[in-house]
Amino acid sequence: MVVLDSRQLICGGRDVPVVAIDFETANEQRASPCSIGLAWIENNQVANVEHHFIRPMDMRFSSWNVAIHGIHPDDVMGAEEFPEVLDRLRSRLRGATVLAHNASFDISVLRRTCELYDVLCPDIEYICTVQVARSVWPELPTAKLPDVCDFLSIDLKHHDAAEDARACAMVALAAAREAQVPHIRDLPARIGMSLGRLSQTDHWPCRGAVSVRQGPGCQTPNSQPSFAGPLATSSRLAGQTVVFTGQLSVMSRNEAKAQAEALGARTAGSVSKKTDLVVAGPGAGSKLKDAEKHGVKVLTEDEWLALIGAG
Repeated sequence: MVVLDSRQLICGGRDVPVVAIDFETANEQRASPCSIGLAWIENNQVANVEHHFIRPMDMRFSSWNVAIHGIHPDDVMGAEEFPEVLDRLRSRLRGATVLAHNASFDISVLRRTCELYDVLCPDIEYICTVQVARSVWPELPTAKLPDVCDFLSIDLKHHDAAEDARACAMVALAAAREAQVPHIRDLPARIGMSLGRLSQTDHWPCRGAVSVRQGPGCQTPNSQPSFAGPLATSSRLAGQTVVFTGQLSVMSRNEAKAQAEALGARTAGSVSKKTDLVVAGPGAGSKLKDAEKHGVKVLTEDEWLALIGAG
């Protein structure tokens, strides 16, 4: 493993570390990182890329996750656990602007693993490049990393944490050029997005984004985004019955249920004609068949995240 020095990007007169991150997890639990990639940005280009294997606390590897990223227990047997890896990164992450493609996943991994080990979260601001891509290139059919990279002709070895982090950084840089802003940190104001924030005491997700191609009215920090985030969906979900089935990649099913209930929905463990929505991930079985039988609307996880403004 080669670890390279970080650099800083001058943004708005301040030296602010800017880094894209990506986690791979050993199993369905967010607090099971087995790999982290980081791509540091300097002078509007990817300057350094680094990778660390992480030994999960319980060393439980799901066959599903292994099939996705190809990391096996033997690969991480001699690696450091999360607190040691974080300790070596903490000073460089302090105050950083972090980029992540589908930040709700990567920030959740960071938060949940800090909770598992009872260590303090790093103090960061973050930008979700899925939301950025949806805003800057609204013609894209999906904002999944392989699709965005294909659209932008960015080489990608998907589910390699270092490669995914590098690609995420390049997507953000391309978006800054497309949106005609001088620095990545100017992107949120340009597209009507609020920066996410994670600290030792609180967490605020990044919210909302509007298309930069909708006209001059979207170009000022005071313009209103067309979608105001999760609170805007609560009235639409209030009283709706939602069933989650299959394996979700961004959150556990329990986390998804809690999120739905916080937005006013009811969650159920089975599908009936009274069910309003089924959110289905890979491996969905009888519940998906029941949804088809009863004519219940079925959403993918990406569609659910888009609906609630958490993608």
